[in-house]
Amino acid sequence: MLHLPDAMPSLLAPLIADYEQQLNNLLPLERLELNLPIALQPLPLKKALGKEVQVSVLRSDGIHPTISGNKWFKLKYNLLAARVQGCEGVVSCGGAWSNHLHALAQGCGRLNIPAHGIVRGNELHASSNVMLQDAADQGMSLEFVDRAHYRSLRSVKTVKRNHYFIPEGGDNWLGVLGAATMASPLSKSAKGSLAVSHVVTAMGTGCTFAGLRLGLPDRIRLLGVSALKGQWPIQNMQRRFAPWFPYGQRNNWHIYTDYHRGGFGKTDSALKAFCSRFETEFGFALDYLYTGKAMMALVELIQKGVFEPGSHIVFVHSGGLQGNR
Repeated sequence: MLHLPDAMPSLLAPLIADYEQQLNNLLPLERLELNLPIALQPLPLKKALGKEVQVSVLRSDGIHPTISGNKWFKLKYNLLAARVQGCEGVVSCGGAWSNHLHALAQGCGRLNIPAHGIVRGNELHASSNVMLQDAADQGMSLEFVDRAHYRSLRSVKTVKRNHYFIPEGGDNWLGVLGAATMASPLSKSAKGSLAVSHVVTAMGTGCTFAGLRLGLPDRIRLLGVSALKGQWPIQNMQRRFAPWFPYGQRNNWHIYTDYHRGGFGKTDSALKAFCSRFETEFGFALDYLYTGKAMMALVELIQKGVFEPGSHIVFVHSGGLQGNR
């Protein structure tokens, strides 16, 4: 009987290869000037924490100044689908500081794809903050709706005639499949490195987490740090994985739900101080809502001895730095 977690990366490979070829043929990707493949950077936490583990960072934040992190990976096959289907443009939704809408506006602006963003909060306007200003400057038309109407958008297939709808956060099957391609540098380790044993990523909608689990070899344990309060991210992921892994998921993923620092969008002085020290010591920034919280969690878990000596942990830097503004 086929064990799907082992076979899934190889089963996905032909589909992903076909999508990548179409992507290069149908979209003018050279206009994006993406810095790919993603760099895997050693992080000298071993010396700082005195623990016998190796830590590296998957620097997806470095692929582009504004279309950074996991956002491009969740968007790329959706933009391809819009082109293949002959849509007049794309439409998506998000909050006033949405990294997803920001990246979508930047990407569509450079690819000459008309984009329409539906923003939660009818009290807002295009000049309410720099994120919305950026989106408008890139040509994204903005529509501001009240929160009750916004909630209904999560379950509809289309909200603008002849436009391709991308769900909040890019969280659909094509977003998951694109996120799976982020795992390609992690299947084999660089010369002189230990084999990757764990991957740690921040979690919002769970799209990137789901994609990484599909794309990673089964031997690598995936750990998520939820930016949202409550246990529902675990329940949501169990429901999502059930049809994908009907023969059992093994024990190769876990979600931590106690490191949200007060809930989604919440920050505190300890988090900001940690991010400041981290940037000073290691030379690159974390964002306050996702990667900062996830890195704080990783440091604490290492200090607690959660990882066995000899582990090689890869932390996914998923971008989102524009939100720090």
